[in-house]
Amino acid sequence: MKRKLKAVLILAFMVASVIMLSGCVEEEAPVSTPSPTSTPIPKTTPTPEAIVTLSDIRVPEYDSTLVRNYEIVETEDISIKVMDKPLSAYSTSEIEKLPMNLRKEYRVVVPSDISKEEFKSTLIQVVMDKTSENPDIDEVVVFAYDRKEDADSFYTFGMVEWCPNGDWAGVTPIIASTNDRSSYQYNFEIKDKVGNIEVTDRPTEREFEIHDYYDARLLEETKRLFEAEDAGLQYKYANIEELENAVRTEVANKYGISEEELDKICIKVLTYLMK
Repeated sequence: MKRKLKAVLILAFMVASVIMLSGCVEEEAPVSTPSPTSTPIPKTTPTPEAIVTLSDIRVPEYDSTLVRNYEIVETEDISIKVMDKPLSAYSTSEIEKLPMNLRKEYRVVVPSDISKEEFKSTLIQVVMDKTSENPDIDEVVVFAYDRKEDADSFYTFGMVEWCPNGDWAGVTPIIASTNDRSSYQYNFEIKDKVGNIEVTDRPTEREFEIHDYYDARLLEETKRLFEAEDAGLQYKYANIEELENAVRTEVANKYGISEEELDKICIKVLTYLMK
């Protein structure tokens, strides 16, 4: 709920400030989707000659000398059963026998001065590191940020998907059971600011702190207002507008700045995050 609420509040703030921004991304489109198989195949360990592993594949975007330090701040298992027909077409026993598409989601923090080439190599390195630890991982998505504080929301720097033919839905029972990586590609989305950040573009640590505190207080009070409304109770603020004004005044007073200065700081931070 926190992520959804945070996204709604950020959008509302941006509309109120007449700020409409969108990040430009660089995409590498999927080439094709592998043909599915209709026969459920259990997870097996094939002979080495029968498969192509990740270590056998050359990746044009990867240069080990360009890899920057990264920190994984969140990991989520988003695995699903591999199906090649609608769920309703399977019996319960057939579903139990289907192999798993082992999917992993990682949220990582990278340096803010990273270049696009370094960004690609670093995210590929994340995939290589995690799939080396567990070769059974079938698909990986990595979301990248330059601040840990933003890692519970939309990516601020970019993302990569590692999957068959660049298709997130491309894992078949055969691929899942054999770990054949011969069709795998890296599908990137990169914010335009990556590699183009000027010193004056990035908010100061104090500006980030003020924005983060304002954001946290707004979320906290909004949650309490909604909980009170759901319980049929009155809260100290009658509506969102009154709540926002009160929190705005509170935060401005806390940091010894005017409310107009607070607005400018929040717009600067949001512009940077969304750029």
